[in-house]
Amino acid sequence: MAKVRLVRFEIASLLNESKGIMEHLQKCGYAHLDNTQQDGLLKYDTEKIVHGYELERENVDEAVSLLEKTCEIKKGLIESFTDYKTVSYDRYKALSEKNDNAYKVCGEILQLEKEKQELYCSLAAKKQLIEQILPWQKLDIVMVSKRTLSSRIFIGTFNKNLTDEGIRELILKENEALDGVAVEVISSEKLFTCAVIVCHSSLAAETERVLHTLGFALVENPLPKLPTKIIEDTNEEIRDLEYRLSELKRQTAGYIEFYEELRFLSDWLTAQIDKYKAVELAASSERAFFISGYIPEKETDELRFVIENKFNGHFEASAPDYDDPEVPVLIENGSFASGVEGITEMYSPVSNRDIDPNPVMAFFYYAFFGLMLSDAGYGILMVLFAIFAEKKLKARGSFKKTVNMAFYSGISSIIFGALFGGWFGDLVPVVCTTFLGFETAPDLALWLDPVTNSITLLVYCLGFGIIHLFAGLLLNGYKLIKSKNYTAAVFDTLPTMIFVCGFAVFGAAFLIEIPPAVKTVGNYLLAVGAALIVLTAGRSAKNIIGKFGAGLYALYNTASGYLGDILSYSRLLALGLVTGVIASSINLMATMPGNIVLFVLIFIVGHTINIAINLIGTYVHTNRLQYVEFFSKFYEGEGKVFTPFRINSKHIIIKEDK
Repeated sequence: MAKVRLVRFEIASLLNESKGIMEHLQKCGYAHLDNTQQDGLLKYDTEKIVHGYELERENVDEAVSLLEKTCEIKKGLIESFTDYKTVSYDRYKALSEKNDNAYKVCGEILQLEKEKQELYCSLAAKKQLIEQILPWQKLDIVMVSKRTLSSRIFIGTFNKNLTDEGIRELILKENEALDGVAVEVISSEKLFTCAVIVCHSSLAAETERVLHTLGFALVENPLPKLPTKIIEDTNEEIRDLEYRLSELKRQTAGYIEFYEELRFLSDWLTAQIDKYKAVELAASSERAFFISGYIPEKETDELRFVIENKFNGHFEASAPDYDDPEVPVLIENGSFASGVEGITEMYSPVSNRDIDPNPVMAFFYYAFFGLMLSDAGYGILMVLFAIFAEKKLKARGSFKKTVNMAFYSGISSIIFGALFGGWFGDLVPVVCTTFLGFETAPDLALWLDPVTNSITLLVYCLGFGIIHLFAGLLLNGYKLIKSKNYTAAVFDTLPTMIFVCGFAVFGAAFLIEIPPAVKTVGNYLLAVGAALIVLTAGRSAKNIIGKFGAGLYALYNTASGYLGDILSYSRLLALGLVTGVIASSINLMATMPGNIVLFVLIFIVGHTINIAINLIGTYVHTNRLQYVEFFSKFYEGEGKVFTPFRINSKHIIIKEDK
């Protein structure tokens, strides 16, 4: 269908009907709303409401995530794509009226999580305490001990590995009068020593000074219990905390029955966010409500009927002003052309000034993709993936378009692979000669072998490129005809095509044998095309000299520009050769061990890497040929994408009413 005809609509109703109208538009999902602006009307500010719903959705999503984590809900590849429920709109409305319980459950799950986090913090603190006490577990006095009746006790650490004698030697080295100081190492590690130093009370001040000089640090925040008792009590507290934590996890897991209800609530909140954002586009007076936008022409009668009969409103439709850049563009294509819509949008969305390039581009895109990948085996894998995604993954939306692109690109790869004899490279000949005892390998190429006929294939690739360029020129001519610029449609298209045809024959003569008659025709075309470009390209200039100068300049640009454009299509040959040569090299390496098991292993690993690398290269260069060579001839882009106001959901799909 390509570009869909739109109509601009305006709806006016009593203010008390606004909620129902907005919900109906959201349910239908075919209206693109714009900003309603009229003098004397009030605008809605829904920022606070939207922000509130967004916070609620964050909480609900967190609760869903906690349930999945606690209950270890693991989703495989297929489940990650198909993990949604299909409901009718009536069922959707019924569920949306029962959200109070889901809100309550969400709050309870988050409260349990808050308590769990507090327990985790307590656990971490207890475990850290044990780590701090463990080096002191052999200490047989409480750590707060400082003195007896006649002695002073220092409990602390050195920042090096020391023994009892080592510490005594260091103390005596500082002051020999401290010979009576007692030293006991409780534990020691590479950079850490826990020790107890005991001296007579009369030597306390000097001992403390010396210890400070040696880098001794007293224990901070000592506890009034034996270390073994502290460890014992703390382990008991840890067991209690872990039990309470397991109980909280069990309570959280008990809410699994509300899992789907919470997922629905998340989608419902998303719909409310979208609805209130859309309300900002509307306008109102004290008693009336106004909204406007664009809908497909085919939906006009239905929406008019609903607005005027169900809501007692006024509906007015008119033709859009396509010169207004704010008028959106809605593209609808079949599976063949829709596969490349994402490619076009990456470049720039289609504008109302443009022809939808996708139906034409799709043919060239798939053809070039297949020519560059050029392996039937790889194409079969792509087709199988597309069928799997369509049937098992239930591809929809943009993913479905990607699947369509993979399918048709795979079909093209199969065709070109069969023409060139590429079935996982030269797998069939290798198997026949290596494992089946064939004396000569069979030739599977239905057309030609790219390696032995590379020059011939290069000429064909350049020829395909010229056809691609001409398609862009013809689309530009069609645009000019639609805008009734008939002179430009002829003179900006036909002379260039004539010149390029002559130029192509002239260039091909350097690569392959060209019949004399064809050369003669080519020379005439080259001359006629050059003359037409010189005579017509400068037609907008005011005098003859200006016209002639502009014509010569246009001829130079045409010759140099199209030479570069045409040579760009040599990448079709280059990437096609790369795929086949690497694939054949992998097959050769797989046969070297002479073992069927190793052959299969090397084959699988090698071709997996090869298809991954060449798919990326083929995708990038196919896109480039469209963006640089094709789109530059006619495409403007910078359009506004038709964005329907609808119920956007991740976990449910609302089936259409019949």
